[in-house]
Amino acid sequence: MVEQSPFMRIPSEIRFMIYDLLFDDHGNKTFEIRNEESLKYRARGPHIRRGYQILARDLVRASKPTTYTLVTKTDMYPSIMAVNRKIYQETSHILYGNRIFSFGRDIEAMVPFFSDMTKQNRPLIKEIALVKQGSVYCRDYDRCEWNNMCEFVKEHMQVESLKLVVEGGRPSCGWDEMPEYTVSEFKTLFNVKYEHLDWVWEMLSIKGIRKLDISSKIHHCPPSHSSAMSFFAAFSASIEKAFAEFLRSEMITES
Repeated sequence: MVEQSPFMRIPSEIRFMIYDLLFDDHGNKTFEIRNEESLKYRARGPHIRRGYQILARDLVRASKPTTYTLVTKTDMYPSIMAVNRKIYQETSHILYGNRIFSFGRDIEAMVPFFSDMTKQNRPLIKEIALVKQGSVYCRDYDRCEWNNMCEFVKEHMQVESLKLVVEGGRPSCGWDEMPEYTVSEFKTLFNVKYEHLDWVWEMLSIKGIRKLDISSKIHHCPPSHSSAMSFFAAFSASIEKAFAEFLRSEMITES
């Protein structure tokens, strides 16, 4: 019979008080996960985090090695999780449960981050937040990363709440003379698989969502001299209205 460690003989109430000190999140219930700056990544010593390549968001679009990193200020000492299985189980709920994991625009970090978690801990993640880059600015790389992210969440996660910020554009002349899309029109575009909404089809494959928070982040965009830009501008005016209603009607699962 394996002798129980002295720490495990401490009453559970006191153990969890100690855990609270060792996993101090400073009240931040949202953990912001981002791609690590390439220079910092290269300066790292050996590490166990999964590495991956990203493309710089500039004109050069050079490929750079990186890994994911937590940018939220915390004072945490997760090394205690390696002491034994019981401590690992108890602290996993503190670290991962009842928390939002936000990736901003760095959706490349999602699959490596969740892949490094154990299969037992992934179900503890119930809420994620991310930003969807504006469709007219996406490259094939961005579309591929979005597809990989949706596929992984669908197959390996049990996410129940999604906070999605959708980037849009407003021309200098504004939206006054542009028709906003209706829920019915979005359903029609979805049914005919309109190419500029391909990212929506992939996201709708994620099942089990019970709460969906949709907001927009609007940037300036050029005048609508093409059909793609015209759609993007009209779509942007509809993000928080008909588009949000359409997504909720398609994704929300009643309890």
